[in-house]
Amino acid sequence: MEQTLSISKFTSPYPNNFSPYRRNRKKCAPTIIYQALQTSESVLQANPSTSSYVDNDLATCHVLPDPITSQSLSSLKQIHAQILKLSNVASSAVTMEKLIKMYLYFDSYQLAAAVCYMALSSRALSWDSVIALLMEKGSNPYVHLLIFRELHRLKIRFSVMFLVFTLKICSEICKLNLGLSIHASLIKFGMADETYIMCSLMELYANCSILDYSYRLFYEAPIKDPVLWNRLVALYVDKELLSESLQLYNEMHYFGITGDAITISKVLHACGKIEALREGKAIHTQAVKSGLSCNHMVGSSLVTMYSKNFSIDNARKVFEIIENKTVVSWNAIVSSCSLNGFLKEALEFLDRMVESGLKPDLVTWNCILSGYSRYGHDYKVFEVLRTIVGNRFRLSSSTITCVLRSVSNLGLLRYGKEIHGYVVRHGFMGNVYIGTSLVDMYAKCGSLTSSQKVFDCMENKNVHTWNSLISGYVQEVQLNQALVLIRKMKHKGFKPNLATWNALISGYAVQGLSTQALILIRQIKFDSLKPNVVTWTSLISGFCHKGEFGEALYFVSEMLKEGIEPNSTTVSVLLRASAAIPLLAKGMELHCFAFRRAFDTDIYVATALVDMYSKSGSLRNAHRVFKRISNKNLASWNAMIMGFASHGHGKESIRLFEEMLKSGLLPDAVTYTALLSGCRHSGLIDEGWKYFDQMQKLYNILPTVEHYTCMIDLLAKTGYLDEAMDLIEKMPMEPDASVWGAILTGSKIHNNLELAETAAEKLYRLEPYNPAIYLTMISLYAKENRWEDVEDVKVAMNALGLKSRFGWSWIAINKKVHTFDVEQSTHPDMGEIHYQLYWLVCDMKKMGYVPDMSCVSQNVKSEEKEQLLMGHTEKLAVTYGLICNTRPIRVVKSTRVCNDCHTWAKYLSRMCDCEIYIRDSVRFHRFVKGKCSCNDYW
Repeated sequence: MEQTLSISKFTSPYPNNFSPYRRNRKKCAPTIIYQALQTSESVLQANPSTSSYVDNDLATCHVLPDPITSQSLSSLKQIHAQILKLSNVASSAVTMEKLIKMYLYFDSYQLAAAVCYMALSSRALSWDSVIALLMEKGSNPYVHLLIFRELHRLKIRFSVMFLVFTLKICSEICKLNLGLSIHASLIKFGMADETYIMCSLMELYANCSILDYSYRLFYEAPIKDPVLWNRLVALYVDKELLSESLQLYNEMHYFGITGDAITISKVLHACGKIEALREGKAIHTQAVKSGLSCNHMVGSSLVTMYSKNFSIDNARKVFEIIENKTVVSWNAIVSSCSLNGFLKEALEFLDRMVESGLKPDLVTWNCILSGYSRYGHDYKVFEVLRTIVGNRFRLSSSTITCVLRSVSNLGLLRYGKEIHGYVVRHGFMGNVYIGTSLVDMYAKCGSLTSSQKVFDCMENKNVHTWNSLISGYVQEVQLNQALVLIRKMKHKGFKPNLATWNALISGYAVQGLSTQALILIRQIKFDSLKPNVVTWTSLISGFCHKGEFGEALYFVSEMLKEGIEPNSTTVSVLLRASAAIPLLAKGMELHCFAFRRAFDTDIYVATALVDMYSKSGSLRNAHRVFKRISNKNLASWNAMIMGFASHGHGKESIRLFEEMLKSGLLPDAVTYTALLSGCRHSGLIDEGWKYFDQMQKLYNILPTVEHYTCMIDLLAKTGYLDEAMDLIEKMPMEPDASVWGAILTGSKIHNNLELAETAAEKLYRLEPYNPAIYLTMISLYAKENRWEDVEDVKVAMNALGLKSRFGWSWIAINKKVHTFDVEQSTHPDMGEIHYQLYWLVCDMKKMGYVPDMSCVSQNVKSEEKEQLLMGHTEKLAVTYGLICNTRPIRVVKSTRVCNDCHTWAKYLSRMCDCEIYIRDSVRFHRFVKGKCSCNDYW
């Protein structure tokens, strides 16, 4: 006696009389009926041996009424009745299939199921044929469940594959209750242990967000065969439980079970996402042993895994051994290069792909697009977008979000509005990711009103949408409105996550409101959320952004008191703080911490280390760290090029730039700022013009104010003041204070008082409260003995409340910072410092040192001028370092080093055989054996 499944009553999922097949019935019904009955000719042409069968069908067609007139269910039933009279025709597979289709068309699921029952009982149709019939293009998944219900009422014995297919549909549309009923019946009749049914049940529970049931089902299985193992691991990857999926995979491997191609591809995806390179290499080894490494799916996944772990060389090696490369394989290597910043090589692989006869698809172009966006080539993003549109691809959500990110970075509100129009015209507004990107774009482009309007119009919102708008209000320093939004967010049923609070904490920190930021951290704890490392990093980053580096370092200790360990991002932020102060000792401590935690292999931490050592005067250590970076990105190269530039090694900057181009990376605007700075600090006129012209011609990088400032400063310092003024006139934007400051400095160096006065007039309007402008003019007037003009400038300074003397220098000794200010002499060892400095100067005079009195702008006697020169803060700081036996001596000065102090430091380095570093407001000076790294050009 056949067993039947007893499940709870299943009702139709359709409202009222709605049916998925009830579309254009009047037009289509006659055609379908006609096709259902006109089988004879096609069968005869396909198989002439079936003449008796064909004759019966022809006879039926002769006696049946005209099919075109059969436009209702009743007429179809009449035709079916006549077919049943002919036993041979009634049992034919073609007739059965056509009848099933017709009954489904007229929503008669009972009769369709009855025909299925008859066809299956008479073996005219197999279960596979019924499944294929229900899976036809355009079929609605609910139709299968309705047929399943009717067949169950007829007490038929289902095949395993039909049950698997039914459970799959329950999984896709999350019909958990029906799935549970089927599972219960399967247990009752002893079919639940069948492997493929168990896999379907595990998938059902996973898709219905109860993955624990899937694991329990697997755990209780009497036989855990490879199919079950592979399915469980794949489900854990699909549900983003990546670390757990790797543990399960290792356990599976421990029991001697080899993963299939799908499972290996998925766990490789997990290794890439959590940057588990060691585990990925182990899985690669297993794939080679099992012979799956040549599989297209596995090969592409290996390429992706290695690229996400920044092992680009291994990714290329795997790609090259893949035979018969598919579009997916090419996309993987293009994505790999783009992800790691090798954009030139990505384009080369794109060309090779075309040469191989394969046409790039939208995914290929999206990989190129994301690479340009990721590494700041935002204008290139628009070029790729034009190519995509030119090839008649319909933009995907990934394309649109990527383009909107570039629009946000460039602040191109008008282009953002055009993309918004495209989104509306093509029906993308329902996409929550695109909607969120639009909210973010408008906020970052300064149009908070438009951002709010897009937000209000969105029907579907998620937490990220709310966070984007809240971040927009924080960015515009509307912190109270951001708090109001958080309250609305809670009212709408969205619980603020840590990202929500972190944005607000960062906003308070940027404004210097540390008390409010700490109150928010307590509020997070009150909301049953635990402040994590991102919370504290947001706080620290906010203070760094504000320039409150001391506060930033203080909150690190507070974070450690809370038991929160810094991550790689925190270390990167702290290294930037150490570089800005700069504190070499603190930076070295952070380097040791990063080394112990293996953070130094992180590309962002390594880049921050290069920047910290460069700005702290330890160029040798910076270069050593740079050489150890295995997968250098554009930011790494930029940091090292800028390091050489700030230390006056312009030719080294150029050499490194050319080396970067050979590696396949494309430069950006920051690269050229660093490169031109190197030319600027080394007086390389020809090279400066070469790269200034090259940036737009070769790489379509529009020069910014920073690039023009570098060139104008280079021309002015080398004496080409007329050419510098000509370049200012050709600038497409208004020159700012940095441009006129370069002209003023060049005029001072070359004693061009007339041009200096022109520059000063511009600067008085742009930066009226900058004392450096007034002091420079005082120095120029004093050199020309125009003491009345000196007094006029001093009167103007007093009227504005500016000090006639300003600036400071400091030196760090034994982890303590000693500051020497122009206005105050409060250092406890000041007497000893002046005594030592006096004898140093006396010894230097014997060697030929002559104080440069032109560096004193006061109209006093020579003896007094010499005394004033001995009070310069950098001399006091260097002398104190000499007293404390600090080697090398590192001093930071807030203003530009004067000629006299520069000469004095050269004599001191030769006389005391010591190495002296002075970082002024412009660049680094390294004094060794009577010579400076700037070659007296600064």
